[in-house]
Amino acid sequence: MLKLSKKTEYGILAIRHISMLGTNRVATVKEVALENNIPQPLLAKILQQLVKERMIRSVQGSHGGYVMDRDVSEITLADVVEAIEGPIRLTECGAPGGSCERINICDLKDSLEPVQAQLYDFFKKLKLIDVLNLQQQVKSA
Repeated sequence: MLKLSKKTEYGILAIRHISMLGTNRVATVKEVALENNIPQPLLAKILQQLVKERMIRSVQGSHGGYVMDRDVSEITLADVVEAIEGPIRLTECGAPGGSCERINICDLKDSLEPVQAQLYDFFKKLKLIDVLNLQQQVKSA
C-alpha cells in the first residue's frame, strides 16, 4: 500500500502549525509537538530536515524556535516528502543507485516508470496550501 510515512505526516503538520502563526511568531518544538501529539525528539529531527531544505528557518536565542522560510503557497507535497523521505519512488529498484538481485529478469521498474512519472508530477503540482486548506487560515504579517 502506498502511503505517506508518519515522519512525512508530522512534517506536514509542523509546517501547517508554523505557517498558521504568521511571520511575527516563533513556534517551539515543544509547542508544535504538544499541539499535534508528536514525539519531541522525532519532531526536532524532522524540523532540521525542513530547515535544511529551506522550508522553515531556525531562530536562535531565548525566544527561539521556527518560522516559515518560504511561503507555504510555494511548497509542494513533493518538496516535503523528498525533504523527509528522499526521492519519491514506487519501487526500491526504481531509486537512483537502487539495486536488485532480479535486475536481469524483471522489467517491473520499466513497466512502472509511466506511473512513477505521473505520481511525481502530481505530488510536485500539489501545493501544501491547497492540501491543508490554509488559504483562509494563514495569518498575515
